[in-house]
Amino acid sequence: MIAGAILVALKPAAAEEAEVDIWAACRQTDTCVIEYDHLSEQTTEPFLFLGYVMDGEQARWKQYRKAIRNYPDVQSCLTEEERAKENPNLLKLDWERVGYWSGAEVCIFRISRSLADLERIKSWLSFHDFRVTGYNRYRSDDFVPTRNNQPVGYVSGSWSVQQYREKNPTLLWRLFEFDLIYGYGISLSISEEFQVVGAYINASTK
Repeated sequence: MIAGAILVALKPAAAEEAEVDIWAACRQTDTCVIEYDHLSEQTTEPFLFLGYVMDGEQARWKQYRKAIRNYPDVQSCLTEEERAKENPNLLKLDWERVGYWSGAEVCIFRISRSLADLERIKSWLSFHDFRVTGYNRYRSDDFVPTRNNQPVGYVSGSWSVQQYREKNPTLLWRLFEFDLIYGYGISLSISEEFQVVGAYINASTK
């Protein structure tokens, strides 16, 4: 059984000072790339939730099994032109195909494990217009993990409701300019070794 805290900060972007877009120059020419350590896959780095391997023993298995099957490696999460490349551009997440829920959780986990560095992960989130928070540690400095892959901190990213509607306009919003969601964020659980050991979407609803 999975137990633990899921932490994510959903901050209204409009209320804070605008952040500098480090990707602005390369966006104009569609030449942005990001360095990665390796290409992650399910067989060697299974999808984790709060540090637990997500499998049939876990209560949330039904929520994730289809996404784990559909996106077994980081390449399968990318746009069509990147999937077969020997050195794919991990910035090119195929949001339209992956979606914004369990598919995004699995794929952002795989991308984060491939990047294998918190600064790269934060840069990746920034490229996708997330307002980034962290790294934040919620365990004390002298805390000793009691199991493998136990989270001790997190990095999170959030979109305002306006950003979410632009990226994923729902039928309710298109027809009636009404939506149940007023905040969207991703929280990445971080282990003592600064490895991503979970990814969780948090959507604030009315």
